[in-house]
Amino acid sequence: MASSSQIAKEYFDKGMTLIRTNNVELGIDNLNMAKSIYEELKDDTHFILSLRGIAIAYGIIGYDSKMLFKCLSALNYLDKKSIKGAKHYFYTTICNRYILLGDYDSALNYGRMALQDLEDYGTEFDNSPHAYIVACLNLAYIYLHMHRYDDAKTFLDRGIEISKKNDLHHLDLVISALNANLHHNTGDNQYVYDHLDELVGFIKSADITIQDYIQALTIIIETFCGMGEYERAEAVAKSLDSTATITNDLKLKMEASKLAMLVYKQWDKEDKYYQACVRYAEDAIKSEDAEATQHLLDMDTAIALSIADTPAELL
Repeated sequence: MASSSQIAKEYFDKGMTLIRTNNVELGIDNLNMAKSIYEELKDDTHFILSLRGIAIAYGIIGYDSKMLFKCLSALNYLDKKSIKGAKHYFYTTICNRYILLGDYDSALNYGRMALQDLEDYGTEFDNSPHAYIVACLNLAYIYLHMHRYDDAKTFLDRGIEISKKNDLHHLDLVISALNANLHHNTGDNQYVYDHLDELVGFIKSADITIQDYIQALTIIIETFCGMGEYERAEAVAKSLDSTATITNDLKLKMEASKLAMLVYKQWDKEDKYYQACVRYAEDAIKSEDAEATQHLLDMDTAIALSIADTPAELL
């Protein structure tokens, strides 16, 4: 028979896998199960990591209040338990959400706090080099969008150094996209042309969360549009659309439409921009209908189970 810790790990691993494959709500259910077991086992490390996964998931589906509540609850828990070196997880989660919302001043504040926590207390918790790379790349991304290119280069170079030192390649697409954007914005478009094959290879082989993948594609599209390479930018948007069509993922189709809208708006292709807008709206309606159907099914199932557990004399 599996031990409680093994069962919790299975829930945790399944939950994180579901989130990475964009099956977010089911992922949250699994992580909540893992969190409950880890809490009973008094396993602070994995309890915190489960909380972090849930917070990330709520951020992905845009439940900002729930995401923030989970982060603040986790920060209070860490203070209560006097656990150091783990606050960066939640600062980073908040930072990422502000990035997606385009509030780079707030994102910068939490990005700095995340890196500072790692620098001050990183060795006091079970942290991996991945956490340091993410903190640096977030700051590089923020500084790029604030047009502070020297600062962006500083943190991008630092992230690359940590990645190479630890032979970690899962964020190669993000690094390559940031590098291309930095070189373009500092007047070196030739660098982008010289590394096109590498960039395309990373797009095809990336093994990161869908949120990070879309963010990387967005940076690439911004770069190509800035260079006037609209057909290349369109190809990037179409690559995501192809993936969404193959997987029949409505949420992903909506993200592909948003990328297409970004391209066609800057390209002054009004007809194509309008078509992308219409498709986005149609897929949004389909997504809402599908979610409503699932919620009804969940309610019916909960009621049926409740009735089954009710003593016959009370029915």
